[in-house]
Amino acid sequence: MLENLLQILGLSGFSLKGFGPLLLQGSWMTVKLSFLCLLVSVGLGLIGASAKLSKSALLRVPAQAYTTLIRGVPDLVLMLLIFYSLQTWLTSLTEALGW
Repeated sequence: MLENLLQILGLSGFSLKGFGPLLLQGSWMTVKLSFLCLLVSVGLGLIGASAKLSKSALLRVPAQAYTTLIRGVPDLVLMLLIFYSLQTWLTSLTEALGW
């Protein structure tokens, strides 16, 4: 498929010292992952919005608390917290599994 794409674009001789096809494969993977992340984030957003607009307090109150918490914490703090927490959690998980 990649070779056909290169021929269609007139880049069949495109090499960048042999790394051209790898760069195109990486670019295509980035596009696919971006689309997947878009679908997941829209789905989660719809679930959160539905919970926040719900008449049930059991759904509405946690959704409002989540919104208040996320809006109140700076983005950089959240990114660092998720990065280091996830790293610690994955290390513990891999040690528990013996990897």
